[in-house]
This record gives sequence, C-alpha cells and structure tokens, in this order.
Amino acid sequence: MQILETPRLTLRYITIRDTDALMPILGDREVMRYSIIGVHDRKKIRQFIEQRLLSYLECGFGLYGLINRENNQLIGYCGFFVQTVEQQKEVEIGYRLARQYWGKGLATEAAQAVLKYGRERFNFKRFICLIDPENIRSIRVAQKLGMKLEKNIIYYGLNVAMYSINYDK
Repeated sequence: MQILETPRLTLRYITIRDTDALMPILGDREVMRYSIIGVHDRKKIRQFIEQRLLSYLECGFGLYGLINRENNQLIGYCGFFVQTVEQQKEVEIGYRLARQYWGKGLATEAAQAVLKYGRERFNFKRFICLIDPENIRSIRVAQKLGMKLEKNIIYYGLNVAMYSINYDK
C-alpha cells in the first residue's frame, strides 16, 4: 500500500516480498554499524518484516519501504514508531538506506515527508531521533529536519544522542 510520494521516492508498506531486497540493507555490516539491532540474516529480516506488518495493523503507521522512482527498487526504509525513552512515550523517526544511496539527500527527503505525514495524519507534536554520537550522517539528517540535540542518554546500554523537534509551541 502506497503511503507517500516525494520527488524521487515512493513510500509504501514493507511486505514479506521485500525479504530479498532488504538483505543488502539489513545484512550489510556498514549500513548496520550504528544500529542497536545489528546485522540481520534472512530469518531476522522476516521477523523485522513481521514486526512492521504488526505495527501497521496495531498503530496504523510504522516504517515504510523507500522505493526509488527511477528504477522501482526498494533502497531502504523510513518512518516512525512509538518508543519508551526514560519512562516517556516518544515518537521516533527512523531511516536506513542501502549504502550506494548514501549522500544523495534521500534520507532527508524521506524523513521530511514522514514528519509532515505524522503531523498531518496522526497529529503528532513531537518527534525524536536516537543516534549514536559517532553517526555523523544520521546527525546531519536530524539537523536538516530541524531537530536539535536535546540530551545524551543511555538506551539499551548504549550511549545515544537524543535529537528532537517540537511542533506544539
């Protein structure tokens, strides 16, 4: 199911048919370098997809597949999900792209569309990104979204920077 379109991307639900297309993303050590979930094998990718499908059913939102409009290939994902951070419910924006698509502004393009969608469709007033402080590329995306460093926290035993943006002011 298509959710959004940007000039270069179509965002749609991730399905079980995306298992092979997600291998070069979730199975790539460099792509997953800063991820708390680590590198995925085929079984873990299927579990990842099943979690997305459950999120769509239970919440009406989640992480969406990013389809390159030039070649109709799945090149990553972006979306939002509810996380508990320091006993507080937060809406986190997440994004991940296949390595060959890094540095082209696609993560920012997708995340901007997802932020707008979250505000307009679900009336979310605040979004966060939890980022490894060494992940400069991801920090740049968060900053381009208008997010500011709110604080550094320990999350699942890891030091992460929490970037946020509030729309209720």
